[in-house]
Amino acid sequence: MTNVKIKWRSIISALAIIVCVGGCASACSAPWSGKTQAGKANTSGEPSASQSSADTDFGADGSHMASSLKALAEQMLSDDDAVKANDNSRDTAMSSQQRAIIAHAAKNNGKMSRSEYEQAWMNFRSCIMNRGWTDPKPPAYGGFYSVPSMNIEGLNDEQAKKLDKDWLYCSSYELVNADTLYRTQESNPELSTDFHQLVVNCLITKKVVPTSYSKDQFSKDFSSEPLPQYFSTAEAQECFTLYQIGIANVSEKESYWKPLG
Repeated sequence: MTNVKIKWRSIISALAIIVCVGGCASACSAPWSGKTQAGKANTSGEPSASQSSADTDFGADGSHMASSLKALAEQMLSDDDAVKANDNSRDTAMSSQQRAIIAHAAKNNGKMSRSEYEQAWMNFRSCIMNRGWTDPKPPAYGGFYSVPSMNIEGLNDEQAKKLDKDWLYCSSYELVNADTLYRTQESNPELSTDFHQLVVNCLITKKVVPTSYSKDQFSKDFSSEPLPQYFSTAEAQECFTLYQIGIANVSEKESYWKPLG
């Protein structure tokens, strides 16, 4: 089995990096920063200019996203207010649907319901389809959705640029804050920003790796060619999805999302 690395930005990211097949040079340049299946995705984790201010403002000490889940939700609302008040902002404000979800959570100590999480993903998918693309049905691992790998064969440069723009817009408009908040409440109660350590802890808990496994070893494994066999296990995939790191199997290219159908 041939695997491909896809490094999604950390949980507080505005967008995901997606593995693409066919013409990736244009379609994955921004915002995804991905390469073809033969290459490696950007693993820096550094926020880009397109990311929301919500990506960098959480946590006074840098090691926590916020002081509490409620504070995280309130910061999202505050950032959204700032975007809406700034006519020159390049960021996308939340839709009324996503804002309502975050506002409801802020009144509930930052907690979101499963149905609200599901609704945010459905709103995102509808946003993409309303812009002329097919339904980007997300695969699910361990109860969490992941961004689908993509097959963009057949897209010309103009279509690829439109897809970049539409994905950026719909992610920010309908999904990213709601997805962030729900993942955080379910998988990161300490609101830690050390996402690689969270992945390692998950892998150890699921007995995928020994208790001596470290972040350094994970970084080495992630950079190795070929990838370790355990990366393909269902347990590892659950951990990767939970903390927004994924492995795509290029032999399953036909199952990738095709924006044009």
